[in-house]
Amino acid sequence: MRKILTGIFILGISAAVVFGVTRAFFSDTETSKDNVLQAGALDLKIDNTCYYNGQACVPALGPDDQELGYSVWSDNPHRGNPEGERCTCTWKSKDLEPGDVFFDLHDLKPGDWEEDTISINVDNPSWLCADIKVTRDADNSCTEPEQAAVGGESGACVDPDGDGELAENLYFVFWKDDGDNVFEEGETEGILTEGTADNILGGAKWALADSSTRGGPIGPDTYYIGKFFCFGKIGLDPEPEGEGGPVGERGTGFTCDGKLVDNKPQTDSLEGDISFYAEQARHNEGFSCTGETPTPSASPTPPQACNNADVMLVLDRSGSIDSGELGTLKTAANSFVTTLALSPSGNHAGESSFADTGSLDQTLTDSSAAMNTAINALSSGGFTNLKEGIDFANTELASVRDRADGSSPDKMVIITDGNPNRPLPEGTADDVAKTSADTAKGAGVEIFVVGIGGDVNATYLTNDIASAGAGHYFSGANYTDLQTILDNLDLCD
Repeated sequence: MRKILTGIFILGISAAVVFGVTRAFFSDTETSKDNVLQAGALDLKIDNTCYYNGQACVPALGPDDQELGYSVWSDNPHRGNPEGERCTCTWKSKDLEPGDVFFDLHDLKPGDWEEDTISINVDNPSWLCADIKVTRDADNSCTEPEQAAVGGESGACVDPDGDGELAENLYFVFWKDDGDNVFEEGETEGILTEGTADNILGGAKWALADSSTRGGPIGPDTYYIGKFFCFGKIGLDPEPEGEGGPVGERGTGFTCDGKLVDNKPQTDSLEGDISFYAEQARHNEGFSCTGETPTPSASPTPPQACNNADVMLVLDRSGSIDSGELGTLKTAANSFVTTLALSPSGNHAGESSFADTGSLDQTLTDSSAAMNTAINALSSGGFTNLKEGIDFANTELASVRDRADGSSPDKMVIITDGNPNRPLPEGTADDVAKTSADTAKGAGVEIFVVGIGGDVNATYLTNDIASAGAGHYFSGANYTDLQTILDNLDLCD
């Protein structure tokens, strides 16, 4: 028994010795301390700088040059005095609060204009959408001059349930600016949308940066949007690139002419909300401002002879087109834009439209998203002024955005369901539209026409508006036929 216990004891001592020897081998220890996992943040902030008729809206300063928390017009003699003339359209980068408004103008006169540059700041790469919602478009009251302008009938100029005429006479341009409040020659390709307030405000959300646009997400660098409105007719007169100061020293890059505005908009008002929405781009490659997830598909390949054309869509938006037909028209037009496969070195497209008057809704661009935004913003109503629709398109095809016709031929695609009856007198509306078409064709523009329904004069559209030769006039029984016609339209020579 004693031997057995001794053996066990000796075994235990041996084990202890072995353990001690093992601890003496080479070794090393590295420790990573204070590891942290924390969610990131996405914070969208907006600032704005504005000029109204050349006056800058600037922060008001007190006796000690401390900001008082509001802004005043720069040439106001009471600058810095709390009783001075305040303005609301300039503020530093911040989260928007009640009272931060881009427009707060109550005494507009024809020829008035305002230029703003919005700075959008976000601290993580993000997609960005904008939405302008018109909350009130009112006729308000009827002055004696307004009553005379609508025919002199008492009460005829106020429609309690209808819209006023101000939105038809406010012309807007939105573009990608470099932050200096001036529309410059190098920014003509960056026009986001252009047209009267009733055509471009309150439509579909604008995709400033989503999976359908070029350039990828924004941030952390600042993204700038310039906007200019004119109570009247805008002229694009871009300033030379990067030559010094802002509006007060260089001009805006636009002209504003109010001579054609009559008395009908008197006392009318337009109100609305402007929203910006940012969503993270990382792990969110398919984001779309429309809320629709794009279906991956091969890019359409236009015919080789037509892969670098400048194409203007000219769309009828008169009152003969009901809401359902207008929706079908928009779908077909957007599909046609997709087929064009717009790109910087390929096809470019733009869009004008016509009802009582014409409007340029989208300048020539290589952005399908910009075209979709312009098309989706259309609303119908009024008469049929084909002449002005053609004129706006032809003017754009002769603008600084039109490329050399020898390598990028000019095309015009007109879609209408009626006969011209504006401008007045109605009896010559078709003649002046023909003259406009002849002017365009004389400048080298090839015109295609699609006539919808049984009310159109196919002979007139074929012989007087479309270019000569087969394949320039097409007819559809109704708007459901339009997409098939456009899908099979061959723009090639």
